[in-house]
Amino acid sequence: MVPILLILVAIAAVVAVAVAAVSRVSIELEETIAPALLEVDDAVEAVAEAIPYEVSAVLSHTDVDQIIRWVLDWFDSLGMASDFGEELGGDWVEADEAVGDEISAVDHAVARAVSQRADLDAVHVTVVVDEFLRYLRDIGAIGDEADVNE
Repeated sequence: MVPILLILVAIAAVVAVAVAAVSRVSIELEETIAPALLEVDDAVEAVAEAIPYEVSAVLSHTDVDQIIRWVLDWFDSLGMASDFGEELGGDWVEADEAVGDEISAVDHAVARAVSQRADLDAVHVTVVVDEFLRYLRDIGAIGDEADVNE
């Protein structure tokens, strides 16, 4: 009878230690941000499906892809993008802080459209950029607006 009681106490102790360890790690991981993986083809498909009919009737998937790549170039120029497996904010980032806002993303994409693709309407580019930024928020690649005054 005593050996069974010791075995039950040992099992209970092992389970208690395991629960405590998992709880501690869960609390630590709760504070971290999971990296987001952006698949450009998936983003193009999602954005092309999300934009209003009036815009999708004018723009092709190639146009949406081009606009998304302009926004990604803008993120890269700010130091807010990384290649697969590369740490964001590593030694390759020149500025100590990299902050981007949606208006600047739209401005950059519209400026590229005006200079490289006169056939693209600024309103259509703005709609695509807005949907792309919504997609990035949905996959966790970007967060809410940061308060840079603090």
